[in-house]
Amino acid sequence: MATRTVLARPSAGLWTSPALVDGLLAYAVAMAVGVAVFASAADRQPVPWPAYVFAVGFGLILLIRRRQPVAVLIVTSLGICVYYTLQYPPIGLALPIAVALFSAAEAGHLRVSIVVSAILVGLAVYFQLAEGRDIAQLLGYELPPVIVLMGASLALGDGVRTRRLLRESQRERERQARLELERRSTEQRNEERLRLARDLHDARHNVAMISLQSAVAAEALPERVPEAQQAVVEIRNISLAAMADLRSTVRRLRTLDSAVEPPAGLNELPALAEQARNNGLDVRIVESSDGPEVPEALGQTAYRIVQEALTNVIRHANATTAMITLDRGLDALTLTVRDNGQGVGELAAGNGIRGMRERAAEWSGELTLTSSGRGAGTVVAAVLPWPRSTEVRSEP
Repeated sequence: MATRTVLARPSAGLWTSPALVDGLLAYAVAMAVGVAVFASAADRQPVPWPAYVFAVGFGLILLIRRRQPVAVLIVTSLGICVYYTLQYPPIGLALPIAVALFSAAEAGHLRVSIVVSAILVGLAVYFQLAEGRDIAQLLGYELPPVIVLMGASLALGDGVRTRRLLRESQRERERQARLELERRSTEQRNEERLRLARDLHDARHNVAMISLQSAVAAEALPERVPEAQQAVVEIRNISLAAMADLRSTVRRLRTLDSAVEPPAGLNELPALAEQARNNGLDVRIVESSDGPEVPEALGQTAYRIVQEALTNVIRHANATTAMITLDRGLDALTLTVRDNGQGVGELAAGNGIRGMRERAAEWSGELTLTSSGRGAGTVVAAVLPWPRSTEVRSEP
């Protein structure tokens, strides 16, 4: 069986390593300056060896160009000045300093790079004119390529920096968008959990009614059979309502979709009052006839608050009467549930009271529960501001 040898490819990251790139740049600059030194003195006397030391120095200094770009630029510029002061063979101006200019511009020091470039060009022009060079040849032939190369180095460095900043800005925007999406998802999950918890607690109302009706049936049998039969009928009706509420809640829990059949609203208040009467509580409903129409969602919230308040009256207040008042004012829907019980006050700031207050807070409203003392009854009052889209009806 023939075998095949697979050669491992070098890692792509090796060729993009900053240290390797800087090393190659240092080598290229040192070789280029060294070749320029050698070529400039090929037809003359031998080149002094310090000139090659300068060539190596121009390359080695680039190894720290990322950490100290301005220092590299200044040292390189001073090195060029010293090199020409010692009258070593000409190597040009832009060749040893091009990478240093690029590095400084890439690091964001464009103004410093431009100033240093202008100083070097000015010194070069001054000393060459002082040596008797023809100004026309200098400005028309020798100087333009130097300026173009130095300008290209600056432009390339600034362009690389701009692209890097754009990429970083894009990554930051993506990160912020991702964090915002996660935050909104978390808030939505928390809101959904709270709503489901309140809905399950509301379903407890019907279960509590079942418990009370069962107690009535147990006391009525066998002496008061008709009352027992009526209690059993109520138990069945309430059980069916409880099953419907729980089924709706479970459906929303499974699908996390609010597009399920809406819960009861204010139109169900008479049925709720009748249910309370069957438990021995005489309930009256007083509602103002004017004012804006109550939005469906706001009506559902109001219904749940009244339902919880009546449950507390039946279970804790030992009351005989309760009055539900609905006032559709210009700014808000105000509802109160007042009983003549023993005055439970802030009894049980438990899940029921907390749920009513959370429902009111969802509409930027407020719920209060007050009592003047034992025997004075309790008043639950909720102020639910109208949604902004609701228009107030004017009386003719």
